[in-house]
Amino acid sequence: MFTRRHLLTGGMASLALLPKASRCATPYAGCSLTAKQAELLLGSEKVWRSYQSFETGSGDRQFDRALANTLLFLSDRFFVLPGFAFFNEPGSPNAFASGRQAMGRSDGDVLFGRKLFQKIMSSREHPEIAVVAICAHEFGHIAQYKYELYDRLVGPDGRVKRLELHADFLAGYFAGLRRRDRPEFPAAVFASTQFGFGDYLEDVEHHGTPEERGAAVVAGYKAGYEDKQKFGYALETGIRYVSRIGL
Repeated sequence: MFTRRHLLTGGMASLALLPKASRCATPYAGCSLTAKQAELLLGSEKVWRSYQSFETGSGDRQFDRALANTLLFLSDRFFVLPGFAFFNEPGSPNAFASGRQAMGRSDGDVLFGRKLFQKIMSSREHPEIAVVAICAHEFGHIAQYKYELYDRLVGPDGRVKRLELHADFLAGYFAGLRRRDRPEFPAAVFASTQFGFGDYLEDVEHHGTPEERGAAVVAGYKAGYEDKQKFGYALETGIRYVSRIGL
């Protein structure tokens, strides 16, 4: 029997297609937040400033401790350390990243909505891994902010598609690293999760079709698992990858 702790660090592979999440409700590029927006959403929520001494937030202390360990591994591989918190999103299920420091961390903030968490955890197969996939995507945004990649990915037209697909690429890269460490890690769940978040919008907030989002994860996975790229090189590989994709 697999425990939640085991599933976060490795488990049997599967391809679990999740329900499609709603688009970002915040009028800010790529489901990102300003510091003021983050402060308003956080309210009095408990913040994880260090993943080694965290505060519970999902309502499941065992799950939170396992997730904190995974986020520490993720922050080490992406060379970022944002604050992290669960919060009660006022609208549709969502997660956000911010390059600002509402939580007091110099690398920004990641906010994971409890509605989104409950929606994912109601899925049948490996929901814990899907949570990690979303966290890896948001940490990808934090890396974009820290290494000043925003203008290279968004450009003057304000379209965020390549920004989002690059974050998907980095999520896939992380899945590849985990698979190298743990051969049983269900990396395919990362691709199916981002596939489920795809959309067919025709405006600046279009994040990529399901096929494009799943493919970006697979490309990142190959960079991490097969090509064994260092993170800095993977950042640039991801930029080259998304630059070939039409808007």
